[in-house]
Amino acid sequence: MDRRSRPIRACRLLAARDCGPEVPPGLVVSVAWRLDGAGKIIGGLLPHGHPHGGPRGKRILHGEGVWAAEMYPCDRKITEELDLVEPGPAARPARIVVHGPEHDIVGYVDQPRLPADRFARATTGLRRDARQIRIRAAERIWWLRATKVFGVRVIREDGVGVYQTRGLHAVFSEDADHLDVSVVLLTLASIPSSAYAPILGF
Repeated sequence: MDRRSRPIRACRLLAARDCGPEVPPGLVVSVAWRLDGAGKIIGGLLPHGHPHGGPRGKRILHGEGVWAAEMYPCDRKITEELDLVEPGPAARPARIVVHGPEHDIVGYVDQPRLPADRFARATTGLRRDARQIRIRAAERIWWLRATKVFGVRVIREDGVGVYQTRGLHAVFSEDADHLDVSVVLLTLASIPSSAYAPILGF
């Protein structure tokens, strides 16, 4: 059965203590979903300077029906003003860590078709086909792509579609497992919409 994700209104002032006892202290919540069959899931940030944020800060995914996960930026510090992670080219990927039940799963998020040069990146990035996010973890590869005007679709490299938007709903396929759901939601909660398409609403 498909799992549908309904957005919950984002609230940057929501305190971590209001989101459950397992949420890291000091988390600034930026987005939340209600995932049918999995409960409430939130994304937020531990900015630069936070004792658990690391030297550059990090983005956090937490919830009832996902594995907790973190995204670390490559070259820009996370602050409350600049709190999203812009995935760079393959030479400078953002790092993700998914805390699975048996061990941590380390992966990377990048845009392999974008050149490293800033000017070339700005012009190349205007093309929709260049705005594709690649996620690599646990010997899997996912591609996050734009669909139509406002849509998003995620396909594993083996051809399995694991996520797509349908109107105001987002749907995970029955083939999506905890790792699929965790890396997709972490990525969508952590990167600006302009990084993957001219999409509004995320």
